[in-house]
Amino acid sequence: MSTFDDLVFAPVYVVDIEGRQPGLFRAHKGKRLIAAHRKPGNIPFVAASRVNNSITDFANTPVLFPGGWLTLIYNGDGGTGHAKYQPTAFSASDDVIALEPLSDKATKAALLLIVSMLTHQCVPKFGFGYKLTLHRLGRQKIMVPVIVSTDGEQAVDWEGMTRLGENLLRVAEKRMGEVMISSPNDGDTLQHLEFKAKLITDVFGTMKASSASYDKSKLVHAGKGRYPFVSRTRENNGIDGICVRQAKEPEPGNAITIGLDTQTVAYQPVAFYTSQNIQVLRHECMNADNGLILLALINQQMGKFSWGGNGATLGRLAKTRIMVPVMTDADGKEVVDWDGMSRYGHALRVRIERKTNDVYKN
Repeated sequence: MSTFDDLVFAPVYVVDIEGRQPGLFRAHKGKRLIAAHRKPGNIPFVAASRVNNSITDFANTPVLFPGGWLTLIYNGDGGTGHAKYQPTAFSASDDVIALEPLSDKATKAALLLIVSMLTHQCVPKFGFGYKLTLHRLGRQKIMVPVIVSTDGEQAVDWEGMTRLGENLLRVAEKRMGEVMISSPNDGDTLQHLEFKAKLITDVFGTMKASSASYDKSKLVHAGKGRYPFVSRTRENNGIDGICVRQAKEPEPGNAITIGLDTQTVAYQPVAFYTSQNIQVLRHECMNADNGLILLALINQQMGKFSWGGNGATLGRLAKTRIMVPVMTDADGKEVVDWDGMSRYGHALRVRIERKTNDVYKN
């Protein structure tokens, strides 16, 4: 029996409101501080970003909140509702709600579990046009482990939540180890490469848009399907679910996918199905190492496209240039340095995997 099976879950208010309702946290708002007023420093500045743990800057600013609290994005285009655990003291913008744990039993493992619960509940519900205000947060509940006394009194089961959180962290560490490709003997020296701007059509062998969409009703629970279903979502490498095989052959793996109107870019290592309006880019020399480099390079250019009338259509992509490593071949022609890019990508991956290992060990 798993840790999860031992627990009883019930809805609990996220925010405690004195005299009205008990909750898990006390809410605090951040403070408006524009970039021009933030001098470089070492205090994490948390803002309305869904990436990098919502840290957009390290600045010489007053510490507003201690470590061990959560942050929840109140406002922002794409990040609203994302919760993060902040391990060290930090400052925060007025687009952020800082959540102070009210129990001394709120461990890091338990709070990381709550982060995922909050994000799961709040991201689909709130957005740029429907902000996560303190008033609306006051009505928000999440499902957490509880214990019920013989008198029928209900209390949050922090010990159970800690056990579940620690178990999930162990599973995450194990799975992270399974996908790491580097060995202790691999080098992480970044070779000097010459970068030049090249049209995307000069980098990739083929570029096409998907037409027939897969029936989303055929998406199945994890473990029963085989093929990733790639949509225009920004989360989970663009994967919206797992699906079974259909009459149409899946797209072969080792490809980069781009959402037409969302400009979401991802590298797909295995065979997959797609929704409509997904651009698929390929090259015979592409692999996981250089593919991830190309993914980052293309992402740098996606800012010029937007939702609506200026999407990343095939025509617009064909006129887009990206910076790629180049070399001169035996005929004196300037070509993409695929081998150099692979070595560069592998060295970067070695660095990242070693840092990831250090985080888990600590």
